Amino acid sequence: MTAMPHWFAALLALLMTAAPAWARLDGILVEPPAALPAFALEDHDGRPFTPAALAGRWTLVAVGYTSCPDVCPFTLANLEAVRAELATTTAPERLPRVVFLAVDPARDRPILRDYVHHFHPDFVGVTGGAEAVAVLLAGLDAKAVISPPDANGAYEVAHSAAVGVVAPDGRLVAKLSPPFDPAETAAFLTGLIRGLARGSAAP
Repeated sequence: MTAMPHWFAALLALLMTAAPAWARLDGILVEPPAALPAFALEDHDGRPFTPAALAGRWTLVAVGYTSCPDVCPFTLANLEAVRAELATTTAPERLPRVVFLAVDPARDRPILRDYVHHFHPDFVGVTGGAEAVAVLLAGLDAKAVISPPDANGAYEVAHSAAVGVVAPDGRLVAKLSPPFDPAETAAFLTGLIRGLARGSAAP
């Protein structure tokens, strides 16, 4: 097993002993941070979406599908509220990007752009073939299962609800489970981002 970097151990201790509000947030650190695998997807405009698209900026990755009746819209609406909370203390260009990994491409692809933009025009929807989606799911430690269709062609989709927090270097550093209180989640992310920024500069 890879040894935990000293800065990450210090950050873990900081988060465990920080403000009581953080203790009420269902967020966990991934230790050690996990590099995402190579993946090849497309965004909602049909452009390639690869690990290079995550470089240089913090990213929150939610997993779901556009016909999801509850968890997905609830999660994306909460993430928009989290970004709004962060915007009170963070420059626009430094706000985490929100990526929605759509796991039901047959139904998702035609409406993906409109779906994610319903929550915020900066949100990015990504999808691809089943195998390509599975690669990123595995890197996020997430799952999605599409059930066989019934006699009417209807089928259900089950998926992980946690949101992955990906650092600008492409590593998964934390996972957040809904519900997300905007203020508490923003505080957690601020501490995480600042802690890793300090750690990356450490000798």
